[in-house]
Amino acid sequence: MHPSVKYILPVLLLFALTGICSSQNFIGMNPDQIAAVLKQTNPDFKIDKNAVNHTYKYLKYVDKISEQTILFFLTEKNICTYVRWMSDYSNINDMVDMLNKKYKKSGTNTWSFNDKGQNFSVKLEEEEWYFTVTFRKN
Repeated sequence: MHPSVKYILPVLLLFALTGICSSQNFIGMNPDQIAAVLKQTNPDFKIDKNAVNHTYKYLKYVDKISEQTILFFLTEKNICTYVRWMSDYSNINDMVDMLNKKYKKSGTNTWSFNDKGQNFSVKLEEEEWYFTVTFRKN
């Protein structure tokens, strides 16, 4: 291996990870952007077109391996306005760890973050059989 490769490779990896982490805020994205980022960051999630809801316009992605669902709620112009991530309780510790690492804790089961000058909130709600994490623009 060429000596410069051992320096370039970690830098490239850092840029790739930084791009992935900053791209996980799906709010403001269109369906094609959501699909591209999700394919890169969470490849186990696949679109589920079986559910039809005439009240809300959304995309539904499911991960059958760990029993998770992500709903991306869209405007009439196909722009994501908020995200709901529902999961089995077997994933709650991993989810809370991820939320604590990525976002600023702002209360019980709530976090916040700033992306491109806009403030967002994250809220974890514990239901009877599952929990939900909601991402919204403030």
